[in-house]
Amino acid sequence: MATAFPSILCASILLAGPALARDLGSFDRTITVTGPVDLDVGTNSGRIEVRTGDSNAVRIHAVISVSNYNDSSETDRRAQEIQSNPPISQSGNSIRIDRLDDFAARHLAISYEVTAPARTRLHSRTGSGGQSVEDIQGPVTATTGSGGIRIHNVAEEVSARTGSGEIDLESIRGRVEATTGSGGIRGMNLSGPVTGRAGSGGITLRLPSTSGFELRAQTGSGRVYVDPPITMQSASFGGHQVRGQIRGGGPLIDLSTGSGGIRIE
Repeated sequence: MATAFPSILCASILLAGPALARDLGSFDRTITVTGPVDLDVGTNSGRIEVRTGDSNAVRIHAVISVSNYNDSSETDRRAQEIQSNPPISQSGNSIRIDRLDDFAARHLAISYEVTAPARTRLHSRTGSGGQSVEDIQGPVTATTGSGGIRIHNVAEEVSARTGSGEIDLESIRGRVEATTGSGGIRGMNLSGPVTGRAGSGGITLRLPSTSGFELRAQTGSGRVYVDPPITMQSASFGGHQVRGQIRGGGPLIDLSTGSGGIRIE
């Protein structure tokens, strides 16, 4: 049976910092904007958190850290340089936070907490670290090589991709694409088409109680469970694959996992 992934678990994954890390410094920037924002946030290692804030400003708080293994006078010097000259640029209402150069990328991590106007489009990426996004219009594209992704309350489409980690999605009104190499996918109150792919891990979706959907679900090792009324079009022996219409049909839900169960609630 598929396992639901509670928000508290996802939050603990997202907020965990690098093991045996030492903070080397921080910086804060406030950038004035006058309309919808295009926000691009990148870090080689570190977590990214984005949420709604003032309607006319993007506020950035960053923490620079280093693992004990990489600690040296040179990392201290580079951290001081980054504090003095952060990798942030602005062109009108487009805000970009760049990844670090080669030395800093190998030895330093930067985690970002960003507040932005509600009307914000977001592209965020980290090589290693979790992400949390909530209460912005979108669209949102969030990718990480290793770490959980949590995205809540977005009006437009969402794309979430992690090599290893859980994906937690809630109250997304646009199209959803979620992919994890190793980890589960949890979705609640998703209104548009949904594509979910897990190499290894369960998938649990809780659908709006009055909406209809077209369902395609399959698992290599595990079973598909569907709680709402469904008009079955096809199903495999053993419950590894199900196709049908929930409440008369509607947006497509297309789910697959190599190892793990799928549950539709």
